[in-house]
Amino acid sequence: MQPLVHPGPKTQPRIIAHAVKTRRVVCELTSTRPLIEQLHETLASLGTDSGFAEIHGGDYAPLRYCVPDVATAEKALSFSETRSHDVAHLIYGSVTLGVRDDAPYMHSHCAWQAPDGTYEGGHVWLETEPGQNAPFAVVTAVYGAQWQSATDPETQMPVFTPVERRSTMHDLQTAADGTVIARVLPNIDITDAVLRVCREAGYATASVRAGLGSFVGATFVDRASGETRVVDGPATEVIALVGDVRTVDGELTTNLTATLVDRHGVLHAGVVVPGENLIAATFELTIQRIDTPAVDVDRHAA
Repeated sequence: MQPLVHPGPKTQPRIIAHAVKTRRVVCELTSTRPLIEQLHETLASLGTDSGFAEIHGGDYAPLRYCVPDVATAEKALSFSETRSHDVAHLIYGSVTLGVRDDAPYMHSHCAWQAPDGTYEGGHVWLETEPGQNAPFAVVTAVYGAQWQSATDPETQMPVFTPVERRSTMHDLQTAADGTVIARVLPNIDITDAVLRVCREAGYATASVRAGLGSFVGATFVDRASGETRVVDGPATEVIALVGDVRTVDGELTTNLTATLVDRHGVLHAGVVVPGENLIAATFELTIQRIDTPAVDVDRHAA
């Protein structure tokens, strides 16, 4: 897949990473209130405004979303028009949580089943709410860095970037070490990025805990058929990226699996082919050492 040519100057460095501490809770969502409000209230109860969430089951009602689209005169990629369902059954969702213009913000990609039974996915807009059959969320709070959203000079797109900030004494005593959050910039291969983050953090074994962003198209191995499949660009959105990193004969290696939605709104899933999946606009990555303890996995009502 050919790299995208973006309109602005290249930001340096191409991977922006920060070591953080984490705490995690299970959040019981409720209906008739925006998802973003409930997730940020959960973070606030943990003493922070940044983190990530994994959302499971239940319904969104209403759901507002878009999928990636072709280039425009100003940008190398774009979004479709807003699409919607009065209700949709959620399969899985990834959410990065942080701030934009000093207000709570989120970036979310999800997969769901539409009322007609079709499986779909896309970039979920801020006005989306849980339905009466509300999903639950596993919310991980991060300390030591903040996810800040701003318009990226390079891509002219809104992106989250982690910015270092000092942890409080309470954070240092109650949260777990062993996590790195990172923004990967355009035209860096995702496999290379995961290995580079682990190498620089000194992780010999690690788990990719969250991954949310876009590839230039996508190249992956279909587990069912064993065939290598290529999705056309300019952008394919990643709903979930999971995998492990381990040391084999003194070298770091990784095996990554992704769930994707292309610009036609079609879902895909498979094993990521190393060297063949460049970042399109941005990628928000969370990696944890394998020995990172599970801290404060409590139930929390939003």
